[in-house]
Amino acid sequence: MYLRTIRIKIIQFLINRNESLIFYPRLKKYYKSILNNKNILILDVGVNKGQSIDFFHTINSSIQVIGFEPNYKMFDLLVKKYRYNKNIQLFQNGISSKKGNLIFNENIMDETSTFETVNTNSIYLKKKASILGLKNTDELILNRYEVEVISLSDFLDENHIKHIDVLKVDTEGHEYDCLLGLFQKKMDCKIDFIQLESHNDDMYLKKNENAINDLLEQNNFIIDARIQHGFGEIEELIFKRKK
Repeated sequence: MYLRTIRIKIIQFLINRNESLIFYPRLKKYYKSILNNKNILILDVGVNKGQSIDFFHTINSSIQVIGFEPNYKMFDLLVKKYRYNKNIQLFQNGISSKKGNLIFNENIMDETSTFETVNTNSIYLKKKASILGLKNTDELILNRYEVEVISLSDFLDENHIKHIDVLKVDTEGHEYDCLLGLFQKKMDCKIDFIQLESHNDDMYLKKNENAINDLLEQNNFIIDARIQHGFGEIEELIFKRKK
């Protein structure tokens, strides 16, 4: 168990290093001219360790962030990490299509935890388990527990939020449900950009790429950029609101 833990930590370090050298510079090039004003607000759905929060603050240290993270261990760490930053508000809720409760699958690699059901026959998932030194894909799930989820449209209404510069959603396959909850009723809130992580693999049973594109197009968003991560078949899609 100890050796496996060390192995996972080394892999996470290498992934994070790869992201900092390849992906985030690409993303910064895109956002640099966009997020240079005062009163910038980011909604971060799926905060994890705060990678995106830290990234956005390298562009503009005055950016305000509202973040959601359902992993209770991660949430406690985030509260400690940002306890002195008044520009960051954190909520221990999951985001989905409607208010309720869902089972959260806490992954052995916390950045891939999800509400979604994974495809246990996935070639990508089997390869991932092998690299991590696991016997099978079932060992990827460390823990399962019930989490309270809310919809973005309810949250925006209840908090009287009228403008968001960037909505970033990284929920490991649950992005479509998050967007359904955003667009389920007419919005008074204007959103300029929506950033989503897209997996071009067979890891999840649900495949929502086309449905996401259709939903965003119906709500006046067009794809403005595709930014490749430094590993795997993963890319960041950035949609821009039509003027």
